[in-house]
Amino acid sequence: MGLALLGEDAAAQLSYDVRTADDGITYITVNGSFEADDDLSLFRNKAVSSHAIYVGFDSGGGNVYKALELGRLIRSLGLSTLAVRSAECSSACSLSFLGGVGRFAEPGSIGVHKSSFADTKGMNVEDAVAAVQRQTADVITYMNEMGVDPGLLQLTLKYDSNDMRYLSSSEMTQFRVTTVSYQELQEFEAKSLSNKVPPASAEARKAAQPLSEDSPLLQIPIPRNGIVQDDTGEVLLKTSRDMSAKTIAAFPNGSELTIKKSIGDWYRVSIGKKSGYMRQTSVWVREFEENRFGKQYIEITVDPLLKTALQLARESNPPMAIHLTAQGRYAVTIKDTYDKNITPLVYQHLMGSKKIPLSAIITHGNNYVREICCSASTITAE
Repeated sequence: MGLALLGEDAAAQLSYDVRTADDGITYITVNGSFEADDDLSLFRNKAVSSHAIYVGFDSGGGNVYKALELGRLIRSLGLSTLAVRSAECSSACSLSFLGGVGRFAEPGSIGVHKSSFADTKGMNVEDAVAAVQRQTADVITYMNEMGVDPGLLQLTLKYDSNDMRYLSSSEMTQFRVTTVSYQELQEFEAKSLSNKVPPASAEARKAAQPLSEDSPLLQIPIPRNGIVQDDTGEVLLKTSRDMSAKTIAAFPNGSELTIKKSIGDWYRVSIGKKSGYMRQTSVWVREFEENRFGKQYIEITVDPLLKTALQLARESNPPMAIHLTAQGRYAVTIKDTYDKNITPLVYQHLMGSKKIPLSAIITHGNNYVREICCSASTITAE
């Protein structure tokens, strides 16, 4: 992969830029050449403070062991990685790319080749061979840690250090370089086109049952038990219904709680011996029927009127769903849900192809009570 201890074109050490995409998602780019003395704490600090979702690259390689270190750091921070053809990610950079929990790369964006082993110059033959074997073993161990097929090395070794082999989409899938393939995103788009709900026939519309205010589908159960679930990994328990209020304690995702009362967009909750307030958007409720804890939605909009939400959902492509919220409003989302490391990649693809508006967001949907639509022949609004 870039097995080179030193890259051929090591022009400058690494730098890191925090950026915000048009859709509002924050990401961090890794630029320059990997050097043995690069301080990766700078990357960690920027990634954590900016709440970056994924990492992009513009690097021609460099020191392999520093690339492995960055890849492990990316994995420990739970970040995804993205590679595009318009930027470089070759040689040792490809190793750091593998650190992403979720990984997406355009065909031809990841370059691999045989190591130049620059650090073995001046060694006797036995020491040089031992160094090569150690590095190869370290890279194989790393690939196994990252869930990548070490068979990729066989392809890598076919190309000399003065050449570069850019991986195809099928090769990335075969060797598990990516977790979401370019083909899968294309198939997702094709599926969206084929699954678009057709307009209801006149007969079906006549038979459709309108939703009235007392319809069971629009009844909101009383929330009593919940689990902390937030993008940041923890939620602050506040003394009052104000984010600037004093913090009582911080509770990590997965913490069980009892809901005492629902007030506006807040819950009064008890966790162990502590009581206070949490935003409803940070608490997954057991009494609600959206049984998708740990998954994420791509939310297009929230509308106070069911009729307006229905019209948007039925005319949309890709297919949409409508969810009743705890506040009695209607959230329109992409029909499917995704793991948190995959959602940003799907989101970026849909945004890039202009399938969703710039105002769309990624959410856990904690305040979604139940999915009430869409089936054009069964749901209408009074």
